[in-house]
Amino acid sequence: MPTARVPTARCTLLFLLACGIACTGLPANAQTLLTTIATGKQPVAVAVNPANRRVYVVNQNGNNVTVIDEATNSTTTIPVGVGPVAVAINAATNKIYVANQSSNNVTVIDGVSNSTSTVATGHSPVAVAINPVTNQIYVANYSDNTVTAINGSNNSTIGFAVGSYPSAVAVNPATNKIYVANQDDDTVTVIDGATGHATTISVGRYPRAVAVNWVTNKIYVANVTYFGMGTVTVIDGATNSTTVVPAGLFPDALAINLMTNKIYVANAGDGTVTAIDGASNSTDRKSVV
Repeated sequence: MPTARVPTARCTLLFLLACGIACTGLPANAQTLLTTIATGKQPVAVAVNPANRRVYVVNQNGNNVTVIDEATNSTTTIPVGVGPVAVAINAATNKIYVANQSSNNVTVIDGVSNSTSTVATGHSPVAVAINPVTNQIYVANYSDNTVTAINGSNNSTIGFAVGSYPSAVAVNPATNKIYVANQDDDTVTVIDGATGHATTISVGRYPRAVAVNWVTNKIYVANVTYFGMGTVTVIDGATNSTTVVPAGLFPDALAINLMTNKIYVANAGDGTVTAIDGASNSTDRKSVV
């Protein structure tokens, strides 16, 4: 009897999940400060590449990226564009993508050689996300209300119109859907990666961050509101229906634990983190200051 084959897309997702488990497997009481490593001027973003055990730190005022070797803590500096603010990594291809807000482009770093190439984007790119299954990179361009899609195989690009002042982007690689938080019109644009068709979903006031749980097909959007406590809009990826969950003051960052189905919201205005149970949408808010 022939051996059943797992689809390529699912293999890629399982590989990425396994990398995440390997990076987060230590219990909390085993995590201690080991050392402090110098970087460039004003580090504002960081990402870890499990493919080569390198850490990439974006230095906004230095116009460069500090690459840290996890094994030795040695560093290498790579020049990028002007005003770099965001970074994302495709572990499947060992490529690193840095959004340069002031030079309107993305620097592509080869994880093997540290060589770079430059891809033009829209005006003021501020966020980047990757679909490792399709090898497409999506860049939110804040000042011209577009998203640039970069083909990771040849660096060719196409543009998509989205809402007003797109400030964040996330990808569901299982469904090939791209979610763009449009800060100034209180919406999320959903782009079908296969067809390019776009749908608009209303969320809370001033959405600043978006994250995807591809296991449950739920999308989480942090809404700052500016007046009173913030919220998180939960989007059902199958139906585009929404649910509103309370958060703290000025929520502007999200992270998801795929293993526990917990969502963590950083509330910049009151020094707390809201933990959301992905199964019930119940919440618990803890102080971090």
